[in-house]
Amino acid sequence: MPHEVRRPPRASASRWLLAPAVAVALFATGCQMKEDGVAAAQPAAAAAAPAASPGEEVYRRSCARCHGANMQGKGNSPKIDQPSLASLGDQRLRITIASGKGKMPAFSKLSPSQVDALISYLKAVA
Repeated sequence: MPHEVRRPPRASASRWLLAPAVAVALFATGCQMKEDGVAAAQPAAAAAAPAASPGEEVYRRSCARCHGANMQGKGNSPKIDQPSLASLGDQRLRITIASGKGKMPAFSKLSPSQVDALISYLKAVA
């Protein structure tokens, strides 16, 4: 009997196309998992930093430059604390904010609701 040499079956073209298709599918799955992980982390980060109150926003935009981020005062601008707020009262604060006083400029472009929010914020944190 003659000895017959068997060759392994030749890989068909479909097998060669299957390997890159599987690689692309795995890559796409990995990318999707990464996106899901990032999306899940974003709400947690947002929850860690609560949104600023309207009064705090007004303070940051209009007051912090002179009175400091923590109301500690800067240069010639006084610190904002409970005794100074109590001595002025809400109505006098409204007038001071709207008209200015001494070197403090007027903030007449603030709406009444912005001024009220600012006063509430100052009283809560000073």
